[in-house]
Amino acid sequence: MTRHLSSLHFMQTFSGKLEQALNNLSLAQFPPDAVRSMRKFASSEVAALLDVSEAYIRQVSLKDQGPQPEITQNGRRLYTLEQVLELRMHLAERGRKKWMNPRRVQGEDCQIIAVTNFKGGSSKTATTIHLGHYLALKGYRVLAVDLDPQASLTSLHGALRGFDYREGDTLYSAIQFENPIPTEKILHKTHIAGFDVICAGLELTEFETAVALEMRKAGGTGFLLRVAQALDQIADRYDVILMDCAPSLNFLTLSSLTASTGVLIPVPAHMLDVDSTGKFLELAASYMQILDQVGTSAHWDFAKFLITKFEPNDHPQANMQALMRQVFGEDLLLNMVIKSTAVADALTWKQSLYEVQRTRFSAPKTYDRAMESINAANAEIEALLWKAWGREQ
Repeated sequence: MTRHLSSLHFMQTFSGKLEQALNNLSLAQFPPDAVRSMRKFASSEVAALLDVSEAYIRQVSLKDQGPQPEITQNGRRLYTLEQVLELRMHLAERGRKKWMNPRRVQGEDCQIIAVTNFKGGSSKTATTIHLGHYLALKGYRVLAVDLDPQASLTSLHGALRGFDYREGDTLYSAIQFENPIPTEKILHKTHIAGFDVICAGLELTEFETAVALEMRKAGGTGFLLRVAQALDQIADRYDVILMDCAPSLNFLTLSSLTASTGVLIPVPAHMLDVDSTGKFLELAASYMQILDQVGTSAHWDFAKFLITKFEPNDHPQANMQALMRQVFGEDLLLNMVIKSTAVADALTWKQSLYEVQRTRFSAPKTYDRAMESINAANAEIEALLWKAWGREQ
């Protein structure tokens, strides 16, 4: 029987149609001339971010000792994120509290964290974006690197001014073997102060072919250093670099693991996800054994598992969580990120939960539960950074 459907025609037709439809949707949300901005923060939120009392924030404002907030008709004080950071530095200069300015000091290395797992849908991108925004709001200088050719992290930032993956504006341009460009040329500032991104695109897949050709030509494992060498060029600008890895253990992921000082492995508490994680670890171990034998093994300050999309009232998930706690022990973070429609809604709007006003949600308590869960997990990860830097908690 003759088959009449051309695979090439099918793929070309719908890839083109889908890309056009998504572009139109993105342009509707973020027109080329639109300037995306971060929401403003109430004085109660500022007090929580700075770990001081709201009364103290109000006192500083009344004495004109810091940035002056916008005052609404009902008397609420609203601060931009830039003003929050200015106030943080003002309080740090006055010695209000140790580490009020949390940025790393001399002797503390930039922390480079790979967020990775085999299985798609494990919340790697959501984990990366929420951790990155949390740290930026806390005053750290953060760079997020999108290492997934599907570019989900990149698309969350809408229309970044000047970015076009078709023009080589991705990490691949800095890690390619022939004529790599300086990494600083692919840095993009976002609408969130202290949070920059390096974007992704389909050309990242070319790294796999390029490595195979390079190994055939020159041999060795030099390709493992490509990501580290690219990030070393700009590491002094940041306190934390987060890498959102592709859901595969390819050459690019191996190179990112070699560059890392820490690793986060998000895992939903489902049998298939945990089983897939086991296979990921088994395959990664075999690769790492080979790297050990040739003297290019990776060493990390920490490697932790994080349970994501957790539903506390789901009995099978509770059982799987207990199993993971038994197997992973202290290497499983104590806090879990719960499954929430609030997070799903925010990501649909191309935002993290930190960007969305609480009042936008029809069920604010859902937002509160999700935010409490995410903050707790992120605070635990922040503590790992401090431990790696040798700071007292």
